[in-house]
Amino acid sequence: MIKDKLAARIAIFKFTIVSVISFLFLAGCQTSISDITTPKVIEGFSSPESVIAEANGKYLFVSNVGKKLAPTVKDGDGFISRLAPNGDILDKKYLPKTGVLNAPKGMAIINQVLFVADIDRVVGFDLITRKQTFDLDFSSQGTMFLNDLAVVDKKTLVVSATDTGKVYEISLGEKPRFTLLAENIPGANGLYFDSRTQRLFVVSFGEGYKFNGKLGVISLRNDKHEYQALTGPIGGLDGVALLDNSKVIFSDWVAPDKTGLIRTYNLKTKKLAVIDLSQQVNGPADFFYDTKNGNLWLPEMKTGKVLVEKLRKGSE
Repeated sequence: MIKDKLAARIAIFKFTIVSVISFLFLAGCQTSISDITTPKVIEGFSSPESVIAEANGKYLFVSNVGKKLAPTVKDGDGFISRLAPNGDILDKKYLPKTGVLNAPKGMAIINQVLFVADIDRVVGFDLITRKQTFDLDFSSQGTMFLNDLAVVDKKTLVVSATDTGKVYEISLGEKPRFTLLAENIPGANGLYFDSRTQRLFVVSFGEGYKFNGKLGVISLRNDKHEYQALTGPIGGLDGVALLDNSKVIFSDWVAPDKTGLIRTYNLKTKKLAVIDLSQQVNGPADFFYDTKNGNLWLPEMKTGKVLVEKLRKGSE
């Protein structure tokens, strides 16, 4: 009888220990981006260009072009900041741990490696060790303005070259390489890949940076990869994403001396609209849209701030 009671207690103890360990493990895995219900302004950045989040929402990252807004200058003062899920800055200069970034812009994450476009190269960093693990040189293409990145699959990225109006496909692996995907897109800038429809959305700054950029799309369903404009000239377009299956959201600098806008385009009705924000934005760049919480994480290059704001129902 005593042995039975002792065995029962041991079994309960083991079950409790296993349960606690499992709870702690799951709690660590279920970190998610905070639902920020009132507008939040995060300050202290240096020409912030892009915001991205890990898939599990544990950290967000902000690319900083540098103290001077010089997106094509190799001055070595660029860096990437790491944020907590609530937007608090954990490490202002998280990357690079060693080495140099000049003017980091668009980012993408695959298998714990953060890839970033930096003038004429795409660089990758291990997010745990912070060591550089990837470097693909585009200088042979005559570009000094690689801009945004998007993930197509675990082995493929796409990158835009704003100054040459081209989009390239990057094949990862033991011998990384790039191929031309599309061209003749003046001021090609923000990219967003919709895996459901196999379409790559592209927004542009326009010909000669004249703020006459368009929203367009490239189908990856076949080998033609033809670019199709969805709108006429709008403005200086930067970041782009999908709000849902029928609406595209994108940022617009509007003009050099004006405040920016966040716009939407309805793929069904073909209508453009403007989203009302709580405050003016200056130099709205490559944002992150948190689909779960409906929050927009918007970097403002001119002010050194990131605005986090929940998009109101109806404004979408």
